[in-house]
Amino acid sequence: MRKNRKMPKKMSVMAGRSVQFGAVIVMVVAMAILNVLASSSCRQLAKVVREKERQLEKLEDAQKRESARWDEMKTPERLEATLLALGMKMHYPKPEQQVRMDRSGKPYPGQISVARASERNMAAQSAKYTPAANPVKRVAAPRKRR
Repeated sequence: MRKNRKMPKKMSVMAGRSVQFGAVIVMVVAMAILNVLASSSCRQLAKVVREKERQLEKLEDAQKRESARWDEMKTPERLEATLLALGMKMHYPKPEQQVRMDRSGKPYPGQISVARASERNMAAQSAKYTPAANPVKRVAAPRKRR
């Protein structure tokens, strides 16, 4: 059997200090590894964000182009040309043709278009021809032969 050997106090302090030093080194290495992993993850996320920003810029440019194209199609000249190509000759209404209505469906008073429409209506009423109840039958004159 072996003898129990006593360790000198100097050796036990040395072992305890080396364990503390080893623990510090392990902690530093673990922190370095975590730092590298976090840095890698951040770089990867930054790359994804840049890619998404580029994609957003492309979509915004496409939206601006389409908006400009739509605005160009809505110009009066283009609308008239398109309607004419479809066989419809239409023009924008003149101010005297526009009637503004309230919520109940009645036109607002004092509009030029309403005044002109009522004038036309009055003229049409006075110029109406109503035939008599017993119209006189006219006999056609005989035709001459040539």
